[in-house]
Amino acid sequence: MAQTKKSVSEFIQDAFCPMVSVLCSYDAETICRKNNLTFAELIQPFCRLPSEVGYRDPSNNLIVLKNLRLEIKDFNSLPPQNTLAKKILNDSVSNALTNVTTNNEREIHSQQYQLHIKSAINIYQNFSIKFSSETLDTTPWFDAWRDSFLRISYGGDHEYLKNYLACVMVVSTSHLDPMDAFSKLVQQQSLQQQQSPAKLPKWFMPNIYKYFILLHDVTEGEESKAVSVFGDLKQQYGAGNCHLLQINSKRAGQTSSDINEAMNMPDPWRLYVKQSSSSNQKQLQTLSNKDSSLSDSLSNLTDLIDQELNLTSSISHPLGSFNTSISDLPATIDEGYDGSSTGNTSTVIHGACLTLSDHDRIHVFMHEFVTKGLLPWVETNLKTFNEQITSRRGIKKIFSMPKNFFGGGSTSASKSQPSTTSTNLSNDSMEVVFRRAADLAFLFQHYELAYTNYHAAKRDLSRDQAPTFYAGVLEMCCITNFMQESATSKTYPAQYMDDAIELYAVTCRLPIFATRCALVSTEMLKARESYDAAVQQFLKLSQEDSDLRGALFLEQAAHCFLNYRPSYIRKYAFYMVIAGHRFLKAGQRLHALRCYNDVLEIYGKPNWSLAFDHINFTLGKQSASLNQANDAIRSFNALFAPNNRIQNAQQQINFFKEYLTVFNQITNSETTLPELPVPLVENTTIKVLLAGHQKPQMGGHVSNCNDFDFDETRDVWSDLERTITAHDRRASGTRTQLNLFTNRTHNQQHPIAVANETIRIELYVRNTLQVPLLLSEVQILWKFSSNGWKRKTSVSAECPEEWKEYTNDTSTKQMDQPVECDILSDCVIFPNDTSKIELSLRTRRPGNLTILGICYRLNILVQNISDQTTWPYGIMGKTLFHVKGVRLNSNRRERLNTIYAVDNRLEIQVVPEAPLLHIEFSPMPAAMFCGEVQSCLVHLVNTNTIHSITRVRLITSQPNLITVSSLDDTSLLTYTNEAQSLWNHTLHQHSSVLTLVSHHHPLLANSTRTIRLWLHASNLAGEMNIDFLFLYESDVFQQPLRHRTVKHSSLFIITHSIGFHTQSESTGLGELTLPVQIDNQMTTPNSLTVNVQQLSCISKHWNIKNLSPKTPNGIRYGENLSLLFKCTHLENDNDSLQMKHIYLGNDETKYDQYVDISKNPMGDLFRHFISNLDYTHSAHRHKIIAPLPIPSVSLVLLWQIAIANQLGQYEIRHGLHMISPKIDIPQTEPETNDTIQYELIYSSVVEHKFTKVLNLPVELKLFNRTNKKFQLQLQLTRTSSDSDPVLSSCCLWSGMTEQFINLSAYEHLSLNLRACFFKPGFYSLGNISLAIVDKINSTTVPIKSNIHNYFVDIRTLV
Repeated sequence: MAQTKKSVSEFIQDAFCPMVSVLCSYDAETICRKNNLTFAELIQPFCRLPSEVGYRDPSNNLIVLKNLRLEIKDFNSLPPQNTLAKKILNDSVSNALTNVTTNNEREIHSQQYQLHIKSAINIYQNFSIKFSSETLDTTPWFDAWRDSFLRISYGGDHEYLKNYLACVMVVSTSHLDPMDAFSKLVQQQSLQQQQSPAKLPKWFMPNIYKYFILLHDVTEGEESKAVSVFGDLKQQYGAGNCHLLQINSKRAGQTSSDINEAMNMPDPWRLYVKQSSSSNQKQLQTLSNKDSSLSDSLSNLTDLIDQELNLTSSISHPLGSFNTSISDLPATIDEGYDGSSTGNTSTVIHGACLTLSDHDRIHVFMHEFVTKGLLPWVETNLKTFNEQITSRRGIKKIFSMPKNFFGGGSTSASKSQPSTTSTNLSNDSMEVVFRRAADLAFLFQHYELAYTNYHAAKRDLSRDQAPTFYAGVLEMCCITNFMQESATSKTYPAQYMDDAIELYAVTCRLPIFATRCALVSTEMLKARESYDAAVQQFLKLSQEDSDLRGALFLEQAAHCFLNYRPSYIRKYAFYMVIAGHRFLKAGQRLHALRCYNDVLEIYGKPNWSLAFDHINFTLGKQSASLNQANDAIRSFNALFAPNNRIQNAQQQINFFKEYLTVFNQITNSETTLPELPVPLVENTTIKVLLAGHQKPQMGGHVSNCNDFDFDETRDVWSDLERTITAHDRRASGTRTQLNLFTNRTHNQQHPIAVANETIRIELYVRNTLQVPLLLSEVQILWKFSSNGWKRKTSVSAECPEEWKEYTNDTSTKQMDQPVECDILSDCVIFPNDTSKIELSLRTRRPGNLTILGICYRLNILVQNISDQTTWPYGIMGKTLFHVKGVRLNSNRRERLNTIYAVDNRLEIQVVPEAPLLHIEFSPMPAAMFCGEVQSCLVHLVNTNTIHSITRVRLITSQPNLITVSSLDDTSLLTYTNEAQSLWNHTLHQHSSVLTLVSHHHPLLANSTRTIRLWLHASNLAGEMNIDFLFLYESDVFQQPLRHRTVKHSSLFIITHSIGFHTQSESTGLGELTLPVQIDNQMTTPNSLTVNVQQLSCISKHWNIKNLSPKTPNGIRYGENLSLLFKCTHLENDNDSLQMKHIYLGNDETKYDQYVDISKNPMGDLFRHFISNLDYTHSAHRHKIIAPLPIPSVSLVLLWQIAIANQLGQYEIRHGLHMISPKIDIPQTEPETNDTIQYELIYSSVVEHKFTKVLNLPVELKLFNRTNKKFQLQLQLTRTSSDSDPVLSSCCLWSGMTEQFINLSAYEHLSLNLRACFFKPGFYSLGNISLAIVDKINSTTVPIKSNIHNYFVDIRTLV
């Protein structure tokens, strides 16, 4: 808001100060020109009196004048022409923007808003707003425009404030006849004043005050002549009206010292000469028009305001349309008032011949001119005006009495239409006398007398009779009322000023005077804190006739809203937008940008999207026209913010077309790529993979660690790698290798890549617009330097290339770049959709690589064919990545603040070229049966052409299911003719780390080695995941890359095959019974048959024998096979491990062919089995090879399934099940008694349809061999630990399971029992306990049966 450094009273005094004309002879001007000044310019800096002066009013009261200033102009000066006046006003606004230095600080508080205006943060409804330094209380561009407007404007016929009161005649002593020159100047002034019609300049009254100055050049003139002429001058015109002014006390400097001395002298004329230079320049052009009438001058002055910013086209609402073409706006005028550039500094020295004494003489002259000449003239004329008013008022009163008594009608003058070009008053009318007297009193600060006369003229005038004169006195009534500081009882007549503005603007059509009224009135209203009334007056004169004036007034009105209590922030913002629009129409683009920028953040709320888009669109276009590329880019980018949901598709197309057009204009000269607003990169999805695409070379499957979906964050990978390197001294201190870096990995350390290897980036981009986006020429944006991968001491000073930094963030394509990028040709992203982009690059040398973002050519897919022909070419730009680590939450500071860990996944350290191992599996099974054993080939390919790989080691997450063999070992089964043999090698605890390539036989460069891998499926159905970690080393590896890894994770679908169950039962010393249950556990009906081939017993102390009858070995869906084996204890002096093979197949030709379990890979799988029984001997913890503890009995069951493959061919799949039943043999048999004998009588083979439970009758026969009577205890128990009768190898007794029986001497007794069976199988009936009860000792003595084993074969009835 306009706020000058001086008070409002001082502003009004300077705006309406006494006018004095200077009429100089040619010789006087010549003397002044030695100082590069005219006489009027010479005395300009001394026109303000430093001290107080006074005069007497008609009532003989002393009126003290404070800070009196005279406005002195040359006699021949005229108002500037319309074009020049328009240029002056425009330049005053545009030039003031460059010098904005304010130190004001202001705070505005309200319930909803808190503004702190001084480059501070302003809070607007939970939004942070930063106001620029221009958004302060002072608007210097408005002050400059106001001062220029008041300076170049002249008064009208209805007032005398801008008329000359006096004329100063100046003649030098160098004139041949100075007195004659004075006479001619007086005559020239009189002729000009008396000519009709009147011409400029205008005079206050006929008998103006004339003052005579005899100018004497001290260095060249004769002092005696000056004294003589000055005596004649005083004698002719009076001593109080004359003055001898001596100047030029020194000659103009000729030497450099004189010039420096002159430049060090104060130059008070600099500002005044700059302001008046334009009028002086035009002086010669206006001399030919001196004969123009005064009315023509006033007409030109009225045209000046109409053409001040003459754009008569209607103003469309700024929020209604965005189609404001840059070419339609006028160009901003950057020249100064004199037509030269304002940036040029003048080297002209003013006052070079003047000394400080000359300055004092000019001060004395001005003081004497005012005190001895002008003020006495003012006293005299004020008394004269007072006498005229008094006398005429008495005569008017006498003549008005009969008229009032008899009555009188209205005059014809009152009925006539008012004239807008004249006052309709004669010069000697009473109203004119009132006005002239009031103006004279006002100019000389007698505001009480001026108010009295203005108010008297208002009473005598009519609005319709003389509207211009009436408006003038209303205006001055308000001003004089305000200036009367002592008259506090008078109410400020604000309505007077409103009426005056209305009359000037509407009735009289004189906008120049309406503007002047508003300028003065608003300052007075703001001083009285009447901001509401000031806003109304500003808005009243912000119509469409003048865009510059309207823009300035709208801005002032907006600033007034900030001074409301509470402040009206949104109204401030709205009127600033309107002001910015008017600034644009006026050609003031910088001011328009300032207005829009000041309110940009206020409208940056979702509810103000339309206004926000308009502001950004305008800022973008205008910033581009002013070559402010960064501001234009920022504004246009805001148009495509992701939270903008109001824009429709067509509007976004229009925005985008203008966006492309402007960007193609402003980015041609840019060296770096601009940052584009769309599409948005979802930074949380950025993945960095230090591996390229690998294609199968052997027709198999490559390791899936080269996929972005591969999960390297699981702890199993670091555990496996640490297991391999735990005892490797060379790898101590080496961090675990990661190839995939995402937002879930720990990215505190820099990724390590290898030169000439591919680095891939995956990211997701989102299109937030309503139109499809077309991205072309997409590639990674990078920065590379070679100074980070090795120590600085090893870098030669003669190789500056080592320290050079490269990047592709340039608008021109560079050659010989150290990084090669793959380019994605096209990518279409549909509206409100997300698309995945995968890019890759390769570094050609070691160093530091930083991934900055992506660069691409942006355009949209246009559906309209007509638009396709005129659609601009897409723009090349970039989108930067912004990644951050995980949220820290370890201490109190991190929990109270939002702190993220360091994320270095995009800052990659590139090491020199090294070997790269390619792993390929062929074929890798996807589905297996439980216990099935399959093999696949593992191809180790060294893709490097120079270096060899010295060692490759493999570790898996399930080492008990994996073993390896040479490529020649194609068969799983190794046959032998011996049914019983020794295990010919010792079973040791081996490490879980498998060495595939050793130092003795390295993998040479560009070579391949194939190894067979055997997989043993788990006994549990479902998904089985096995993680493979290949760790390889080379002699060229060095820190920080001591080794490299290849990871692979395989998922196998394991389906049910067979169930293999057994339970040992002791039948006495040295004997065991092993009932075996083999079930087909497939869950879905099928025609597959599981053929049981062989059962092998591996033990040191037990031998096995098959007790089962010969039965078919095929088990179909829903069937089972029950077998019975007996183990007998054998003597083994040398503690060797024995193997006994039992062939269970039906092929009689293979009865003498047995599978040797000790041969690999069967032997390794058996070793894994027994090592897995005791976890305390894990190879992960012990590297020392120790013998494995051998279980008492281990059973190995071999089976096979014939299944058709995809080609319809049958293939045999082999399976392997191993169990180790728990053996619990008592060392001594319990004490038994043979006095009582018993036996079980039943059917040994039973066939039954299992639609219901089988109840088998069993007869128990007892015989007492003694003559004693015994009490027996019978218990039908279950010896199996399994509580499920379906899975038990013993029968389930029904009925009473415990009873006491009395048996007499030599008595035979039979009891009927009932055994229950739920499915076919081979069952034992030995779970019966019979004992003699000893009542004396309270003990029982077991009774031994005549038959040791009772078994029953339950079969399915076909």
